[in-house]
This record gives sequence, structure tokens and C-alpha cells, in this order.
Amino acid sequence: MAYEALYTRGRPKTLSQLVGQEHISNALARAISSGRLSHAYLLVGTRGTGKTSTARLLSKAMNCDAVHEAQSSGRELDKREIPCNKCDACRNFDSSPDNVEFDAASNRSVEDVTRLLSTAYLAPLRARVKTFIIDEVHMLSFEAVNSILKLIEEPPPNVAFFLATTEINKVPMTIRSRCQVLNFRLIPQQTIAPYLLKLARRLNVALHEDAAKKIARLAEGSMRDALTYLDQCYAMADKEISLDDVNETLGLISDESLDEIIAAIMARDRSAVASAVTAAFQSGIAANAIAEALITRLRDREFELLARGEKNFAELDRIIDAVRKSTGEMYGSGIPDIILEMTLMKLVSSIPTLTLPPTTQAAPIAQPTVNLDAAKKIFYDTASFLGDTDASVDGITDKAAVTNFSGDTLTLTFKSDAMAGLFQKNLSKFEQAAAQVAGRAIKFSVVVDKNMPAPVLQNLSESARNNLAGAMDIFHANDADKIND
Repeated sequence: MAYEALYTRGRPKTLSQLVGQEHISNALARAISSGRLSHAYLLVGTRGTGKTSTARLLSKAMNCDAVHEAQSSGRELDKREIPCNKCDACRNFDSSPDNVEFDAASNRSVEDVTRLLSTAYLAPLRARVKTFIIDEVHMLSFEAVNSILKLIEEPPPNVAFFLATTEINKVPMTIRSRCQVLNFRLIPQQTIAPYLLKLARRLNVALHEDAAKKIARLAEGSMRDALTYLDQCYAMADKEISLDDVNETLGLISDESLDEIIAAIMARDRSAVASAVTAAFQSGIAANAIAEALITRLRDREFELLARGEKNFAELDRIIDAVRKSTGEMYGSGIPDIILEMTLMKLVSSIPTLTLPPTTQAAPIAQPTVNLDAAKKIFYDTASFLGDTDASVDGITDKAAVTNFSGDTLTLTFKSDAMAGLFQKNLSKFEQAAAQVAGRAIKFSVVVDKNMPAPVLQNLSESARNNLAGAMDIFHANDADKIND
């Protein structure tokens, strides 16, 4: 007998085995117990979340002898009993001519649908209810949708429809309004990983917990994808599946390799970055896969720091943004490896080392200073830093004058209340960026002085102000900003 894939072997046999969709299984169990099932259901959700499996369970339950006996006696059914999988109707379900499954992705014309539904008005041959399961219903043509619309609106006796889709926005409202809609959620990693461990024990395979978590994360909420990944690792394993086995089988970069890259960036060690990235490329992993894994690992590091009380994530955020931007440049490019290498090299030269707050050493006491040149350098370096990613700050910095620098508090003066208010709205953004530029916390104080000289003159050096004043005399200009432009 041919090998049966895990995602088919792992399909739920009862509503109680529908993993991660308890809101749906509970509601359907109540509806079945009370005999309030609809004639048409629209099952909506991303791939691998249990839409078709639920449609099959419902179809079975509508014809299950044990379910009908319980309904007749008024006994409330447990999810483990729906369906019973013991009666003739349940055992013959897969071969029953009264259960029709149809793939709308490959049979989307009106002729295909008409041929499918031609038997809808005929009485069931053996079952109580004739069921039609139509997968990817959003792929049907406009004419095909219209051909089933009247049938769903006024169905023949003993006929039920189960329409599954991953894109409900493409299903016409005329269909949606005639169906009960079941919304399937993405299955959490915390739910997928324990299920994989339980399934591995049934297969007599020692699946490591960290390997199960890695597979659960890769699945991105899809149980079918998780079972497919596990099946692939199971085929290559020898009674044990470790995290290294998962990485090797699925072509993934290890967390240790990612940590080496991150550590090299934080240490601003260009040669170490080159060595770590080259080692990753030599293992046969694509550049975009490395970049995506690096973003995920950096995200994990942020959450680890957050759990330890860290509040400043500016450096990590900037690395993530730079790598994320590079992924967009890599797609369609003939040199993705070089793009990633140069992105990481640039980060080495521009990112200061991320350090956790010291636990044993006291923070240095800031010494007051009134060095306006140093203050202007911090302010305009900060403005340049932000301007690379946010063009809106240029309009603010052009209207600000640096008028004082006491301790670690930098005072900015504006001519108008509006510009001062706009700066106050972006205050936290400026202070975070200034901390990176200066290497210590910088606070901003805002003052409004409507008699202040034009900021262009105020912020220039003395020689530059003299040259600009001379130019104003030559051109008979009274607006320094125009001369500066």
C-alpha cells in the first residue's frame, strides 16, 4: 500500500479533533444536537486551517445514524460523538455517490458547474442528505456563480452545500447572504507545537520540543503546512527529529548562525559580518531566506529584551528596517547576495553597539555645558539621521534655532507656536534619534520667540552669517531663507 501523507492521516475524524477552531466546533456541536443545521455554509479562512475537513465532518454528521438517533431522543451530543464513524453511513462516506466534492479552481466554467449540479434535484440514492462540497468557490466564473445562486436560494429537499474559500472578498454578496459563514482563524503556534509532539509520539518518533516550535512557526497558522513539514522531516529522520534535522531538511539557517551575524553587527566588526554571511551562503541558503530569518530572529531578540525590562529598541529597529528594505530590493534582482552583504556592511559602519543598561556600574553624571557648536552638531546630525527615513522632519528643523545646551538638555527656539507644536508632536522621535547620535540621552526644550532672527542666520557660524548678510545687501533681499536656497 502506498504511503499516506501525514496531513491526510491527521485529518480530524470528529469535531473534537478540529484543532485550533474551538469556536466553530462548539457552535456546530450545538447546532447539530438541536437539529438546526443550515442547508448552505460558507467556510472562510487561509489555507490549511480545516475548512474542507469541517465540511466533510458536517456532511458526515448530516447522514450519521447515531446523530439522528440522538436528535430524535433529544439527547445532547458531545463533540467526540460527531460523527460516530461507526455506522454504515459514516463508513461508506468516501465512496457514497451522494457526497460530491468539487474543485472550483480547476473546474470553473458554467458547463462544469451545471454538470455537477444536474443531480441536485434527484433524491439521494443511499444517504439522508445529498451534500456538495465546493472548494475555492471564489474561482468560479461569473456565469457559474449565477448558475448555483438559485439552487442555494431555494434548495431541493435533502440537499446541503458547503462552499470553501480563502478569499471571501471575491465571493459575491448574493452568495454570502444566503449562507451561514464560518470564519476559520489562523492556528496559534502554541497550539500547533503540542499537537505535533503528540502526533510524533503516535509515530514512535522523538520530536524535540524546539524542533516542534520551529515547525509551528514556519507553518504560519496552517496546520496542513505544519504536518507537511513534519512529514518531510519524518521521512529523513531516524527515530528522532532535532532542531538541526529540521534546519537541514527544510533548508533553513540555524539560530546560532543568525546570532553570529547579529553579534558581528553589534560589535561593528566588518570582517566578522563578512565571514558569518559567507558561511550562510556556502550552506546553500538563499539570500532572501537569510534576510527573512534574520528579521524573525531580531524580532525574537526584541521580545527577549522587553521581558528583561529594556525599553530602547532603536538600534534593533533600524537593523530590522534596513534588512526588510533589502528584501524588497532582492526580489527580481540578479545579485541578491551582494545586496544583503552590502546592507549588513552599511549597518556595521552606521549602527552603534546595543548595550543593556548597566546593573553594577553607576551611570555617569552629565556635566553642564553651553557649547552651542556641539549642540548644533547633535541637532543637525539628528535631523539628518531622521531625514533619511522621514522627510517630514525637514520642515521642522529648518525653522528651529539652537539657543542653549545645558547639561544634556538642548533648547530649540521657534518663531511660531505652530512649528513649536509640530516639534512637540515629534519630540519622542527626535529624542530617540538624538540618543543614537550622541551616544547618551538627550532632552529637548522648546521656546517660542516671535522676535527671534531668522533661523537660517541664527544657526550659521559667524563667518557664514557675515557672508550671507553681504549677499543680502548685494541682492537687496530681506529674506535670508531665499538667499540660502
